[in-house]
Order: sequence, then structure tokens, then C-alpha cells
Amino acid sequence: MAKVVGYVNLYDSPSLGGLSKNRTPASTSFVGRYALIDFALSNFANSNINNINILVKDNFRSVAKHCGSLKNWASNTKIGKQNYLVNEKGLADPDFNSDLNSLRENDWVLFDTNADFIVIQPAHILTKIDIADLVRTHQKSGAAITMAYTKIKDGDEAFLTSTVLELEGDKVVSSLNNDGKKKEVNVSLRTYVFSRECFERMLRHKDYRKALSLRALINHIVNEHSEDVRGYKYEGYARCFDSLEHFVQYSFELFDPKIAKTLFRNGGRAFTISRNTPPASYGEHADVRESFIANGVQVDGKVEHSIISRYVKIEDGASIKNSIILTRCVIKKGAVIENAVVDKYSTISGEVKGTESEILFVKQGSKK
Repeated sequence: MAKVVGYVNLYDSPSLGGLSKNRTPASTSFVGRYALIDFALSNFANSNINNINILVKDNFRSVAKHCGSLKNWASNTKIGKQNYLVNEKGLADPDFNSDLNSLRENDWVLFDTNADFIVIQPAHILTKIDIADLVRTHQKSGAAITMAYTKIKDGDEAFLTSTVLELEGDKVVSSLNNDGKKKEVNVSLRTYVFSRECFERMLRHKDYRKALSLRALINHIVNEHSEDVRGYKYEGYARCFDSLEHFVQYSFELFDPKIAKTLFRNGGRAFTISRNTPPASYGEHADVRESFIANGVQVDGKVEHSIISRYVKIEDGASIKNSIILTRCVIKKGAVIENAVVDKYSTISGEVKGTESEILFVKQGSKK
């Protein structure tokens, strides 16, 4: 049986506005219970890939705080290995702190695992891709690299931080940054499968060492036709979290059961860290409509079309609408929150209002 090693790449992640100040997009809370990285890790778990590595660029604390030992995403912890990979030289020299250099500095993973195939996927692009099928397709084709992609009809608004692929059959013949000029495009999901031989060439070949990032190198390889690169079409749930506005949009669209089903019911389970948290409690004045309420929440006010994370307290007389409230916030009596994202540890006593077109962000630990 082929040995597959997985990487979740946290480099080259776009900003989520104020949410990215104290954490990576990967460790950002999603629908009150998950973090964005959970879905990439779950893709590996659902394909029984137990050798999992996370390429951490910065904000290591926030990633480790959420993921812990990483064993929640391993089906066999005895033979599997889960690692946080940090580019130690890159910490001292930011110009050296790239995903390619991190892979080079941590090449011991290849030898310790004796990998036949390497799979790399990001955390900020959410999919339920079947990694096992992706690897089988790659192995059958005999390609050096396989790139997962999906076809979208809103390329002028979505996946603007990704790349657009041109294919002839299943062969990828060009890969260029999405300029937003076309609506219907094939966009890269930044999920790649490499043969071991190609991966080692990619890390060591003198011409390839000039590239500053994995994405730039893949574009170079495709456009120079220096390796056999194939495409793998994915047709399930796919969203690129590349701004605060998209974070809110893609969170709220899950109130639609059809969209939620494509993320949570199709393509295997979504795993996360288990916490010994009591169920949400609802007081006699609680009025909750079309909302996600996490465990540990105390509600005695009004909540409408909102997402409430763990351990939030909402007092009688408080009103929350079209908003996302992160962990351990206190919403005091008489507070009014609309069209806002309130970061954790905040206390809101007054009025906090944005608009549907301009979401208001309240930074961590605020008192308003």
C-alpha cells in the first residue's frame, strides 16, 4: 500500500481583517464550534491518512491552542505521526520564512515516513475533497503533480487570491493568478499531490530553488511544462475565505439547509476538538431565531440570524441580529448588536451597529 504524507499549509493565507490580528485564518472560529483548519485535517482523517503535518508560519500559539496534540484527526495514533512544522531559520529571517523553505528545512518528514506520495492542502479554502480518490487518480495517471480544481461562475468576486487553470483534457497547461476579469473559470483549490521523486526535485533542483513560494513554483512548473501536471476536478463544497466580508457571507449562507448539507453531510465527517462543555441554556426571556448557538452559551435575550460561540453570555434585554459573537463575550442588558463581528473576551453594554454591506468588527477584549 502506498504511503501518503499530508501537509496543511498555513502560508500564503489571505487576511480576514481584524480577525487575523491575533490568530491565523486557520484557527479562526467557524459557525461557533469549528475552526477553519478542522476541515482540511478532517479530509485527511476521512481518507485514513495518519501522517499529518501543519506548516505554521506565525501565530503558532493560536494554532496549537485549537489543535492540541492533533490526535483528534488520526484514526491510528500508534502508527501515525502528527507534527507542527516551524521554519526555525525563517523566524530569524522573515525573507526566508516561506512554505518552500519550511518544507526544505523539515525534509526529515520524508525520510521518517518513507512517503510515496505527498498531499498539500490549505486551511483557508474549505472543501470536503476525497483525498484518497485524489491520490488514486494521481497514481493511476503517472503524473508528477496533480492539482485539484473546481469550476466556479463568480470568478470576478470569489477565489481572487487563488489561480486560474487552463486545461487540455486533464493536463494543466497554464496557471495564472486570478485577475477577476472572468466569471466562469477553473480555480485551483491549492491542493496538490506529488510523487516523491517530483517532490524531492522540487525541493532540491537548482532552478526550482529560485521560487519564493510553493504557489509561485507550481505556476512556474506548469507554465514551463517542466513536469507532467494533471488536473483533478472537484465538484463539492468549495469556498475561499479571503476577507472578513467573505467570512461573514460564507458563515451565514449555512443557514440554508441545502448549502449546509454539502459541507456537513457530504464527503465524510467534520472533526474538531472535543470539549467538556455543558449544553446551551435558555432563560425564560430567550428569543432565538435562525441562529447557531454553541455549547456553553447562556441566552436570556433576543438572537436572530446570528452565530454565537462557546461560553457567550447574553443577558435579558440584549438584542443580537445578523452578527457573529466569538468565545466568552458578555452581552449586557440593553445592548444592541447588528451586522457586526465581535471578537472574543469583549463586553458589550451599548449599541454596536454596522450595515449589511459594511460589517463592523469589534476587536478582541473591547468594552463598548
